Amino acid sequence: MADYRNTSRNEYAYGSAARDYDYRERRQYEPEYRPGKVHKTRKASSFSVLGFSIAGIAFVVFAITVINYVQLQSELTSKVKAVASKQIQLNNLQSENDEHYARIASSVDLESIENIARGELGMKYASEGQVITYTSAGNDYMRKADGNW
Repeated sequence: MADYRNTSRNEYAYGSAARDYDYRERRQYEPEYRPGKVHKTRKASSFSVLGFSIAGIAFVVFAITVINYVQLQSELTSKVKAVASKQIQLNNLQSENDEHYARIASSVDLESIENIARGELGMKYASEGQVITYTSAGNDYMRKADGNW
């Protein structure tokens, strides 16, 4: 019987039997079992999971921060618009108030009021002893206690 074990890979072995499998060649291509190396690989994979989870958490925190910022910016914009509309309303009310005051001030004739007060109501100017002047140090007011005015 012919020997079908072939030492070189380039030659073809004739015959019906399959050649023997060389386990030494197989070990060249398979990584050796080293406990330290497997441990390092496990650390690397746990680190990548840890790193991925930290990156995911950082992304979520960043997304929440951006969403909160956009909401605050929108709220600020709406409040600025509300303040601007209130200022416009205040300016309109002030101009209306000034117009009403000017109309009232122009319609009042002090001479006609004095003539009505003197002629119809019998009022007269105060005499020299009736007017009492008083200077106050603060914003207080004073009331005369006796009934003699």
